[in-house]
Amino acid sequence: MNTATDLPAPDDLAALVDVLLADDTTGADRAAVAEAARAAFGAERPGPLPDHWWLAVPGETYEAAFEVLGLHDRIPVTVRYGLAAQGHDDKYAPEEVYRVFVTPEYAGWRLIYAESPLRESVWWPHEVIERLSAACGRAQVYFQDPLADAMIWAAAEHGAVVRGYWRSGEPEWTGEPLPWEERLTIDDFEDEEEFADTYREPNASEEQGIGTAAARLSVHPAMITAETPVRGHGWLALTAPGAGHGGFGGTPRL
Repeated sequence: MNTATDLPAPDDLAALVDVLLADDTTGADRAAVAEAARAAFGAERPGPLPDHWWLAVPGETYEAAFEVLGLHDRIPVTVRYGLAAQGHDDKYAPEEVYRVFVTPEYAGWRLIYAESPLRESVWWPHEVIERLSAACGRAQVYFQDPLADAMIWAAAEHGAVVRGYWRSGEPEWTGEPLPWEERLTIDDFEDEEEFADTYREPNASEEQGIGTAAARLSVHPAMITAETPVRGHGWLALTAPGAGHGGFGGTPRL
C-alpha cells in the first residue's frame, strides 16, 4: 500500500520550477528550487482535506475531467500548495481566470477543489457531474454550508444522476435510495407530526449528511489519514489557456 505522494515527471517538475522561480524574490537558483520541490513531494503524506465543497472522479479516468471542466496549463503541486492556490484563485488576464486544484488519488478517487468555479456550480450541481460522469464514468458533488443550513450531495454515472440530496429550505431527493441507505417512512415521524409532510417523498432516506454519502460513494476528505492509499500527485490548472500562473493573490508554499 502506497501512502506517499509520487514525484512528478521531469518535464512536469520543470514547469513547476518555472512558476516558483518567477515568484521567488530570494535569488535561489534553478537546481536549489528543483531540489526543494522534490523534497516537498517526497515528504508529503495524506491527511484530512476540507469538506465544504468538492467534486470527486475516479482516479483511473480523472484525466478526462480537465477537458470537461475547461482546465489548461496544469502544473504539479503539493496538496498544501494546491489548497492555498485555489483559495486565492482569481485574476484578470484580461478576463477573469481561476485556479483549480486536483488532488492526488486517494483510495481510488481524485478530488477537485475550486473556490469560485464551484461556488457557481452549486446552482447547477447535477449538470456538472453529469458532464463529468459522461467522460469519467462516475462523478460526485458535495457542498455544505452549516450557517445557511444548506447541503448537497449527488452521484452520477455515465452521464445521468443516479442519486442526490439537496436541502436549502425543504429537502429534495433525486433517484431511489442506494443499498446502503435506510429509507425514511412516515412512521419515523409519528411523534413529530409538524415535520411529517417534509419527508413524505417516497425516495427519502436517513442519509442526509455529506459525510456518510462521501464515505460510501468515494472518499470523505475529512477522514483521509496517513494510512489512506495514495497515488500520483496533485495538479493546479487554470480556467483559461495561456493566462500564466503568476499574478494571483497570495504566495502558496510547497
